[in-house]
Amino acid sequence: MSHTITLLVWAWLMASSFIVSGLIVDYASPIATSTFRFFLACLIMFCVLVVRWRKKGLKASDQFKALFVCRNQVFHYVIISGALVGFFIGLFAALQSTTPLNTSVLYTLVPLIGVFIARVWLHEISPWLRILGFVIGSCGAILVLFSTQAIGDFEWHSGDLIFIGACVLLALHVVSVQKWGRSLEALSGAFMMMLFGCIWLLPIALFWGDLEKVQWQTSGFWFYGLYLTVFTTLFTFVLQQRLVVAVGASRLLAFSYTIPVWVALFVSVTNARVFSLFNWGFLAGLLCLGVALFLIDRKQSE
Repeated sequence: MSHTITLLVWAWLMASSFIVSGLIVDYASPIATSTFRFFLACLIMFCVLVVRWRKKGLKASDQFKALFVCRNQVFHYVIISGALVGFFIGLFAALQSTTPLNTSVLYTLVPLIGVFIARVWLHEISPWLRILGFVIGSCGAILVLFSTQAIGDFEWHSGDLIFIGACVLLALHVVSVQKWGRSLEALSGAFMMMLFGCIWLLPIALFWGDLEKVQWQTSGFWFYGLYLTVFTTLFTFVLQQRLVVAVGASRLLAFSYTIPVWVALFVSVTNARVFSLFNWGFLAGLLCLGVALFLIDRKQSE
């Protein structure tokens, strides 16, 4: 039960990132925002690790150096962070020419993409019932979104193709965490992802980040930027590290199907259309999600 609650919290935080990411594009470019959140999150996590090491009576400098002793481990986290950086940049770039609702619809493809990557890369053969669960989950998530009056005008935008590419990178990131992320504990692993994410982002931001256009003086930038840093970067990184190790990438990806539910609820509430959720489409979508999670969890436990 505790893992289920944690998975739902992770899904809620991820859903909020779609909404907030769509709001911050008015204050900074996608690359500048991604760089800001990674650097600030890395600094915060480093301070947390130092305090933790000292409480245990360990020398911080020795513990920090130990993170880079194994070259293979360093290379693995370079790949893990690179895929995640690509997803964040793709998300922000897509939101310049599409909507948060469109991205939440396309996000339902991530679990299926993850299953395909795991099959090709890890030679992980998923039972047909689990694959059926993922397909039903995608259908249910899309039903949930399309059932609300706020999403009735859904149409294809140019940014949607960009976000599909970002979804491939996110699925690759989650599967690579399952393959390589067990070598470090959650906090250290999250720090390594943030650190190498900063290294990936720094040259990109200097050349294409439009840093001179960042509205540093506005409260909106700091409010949205701090939320994305603390809640949808720090918290989600740590939660994801722990969940992938504890329950596996498949179950984590399965719970991402609940993200459109949170997005639909937010859109309906902000547009004063809560009662639009009480229709057959929304309820049918929830039923599909329930069936999907049951099938995926059932095969996972077996």
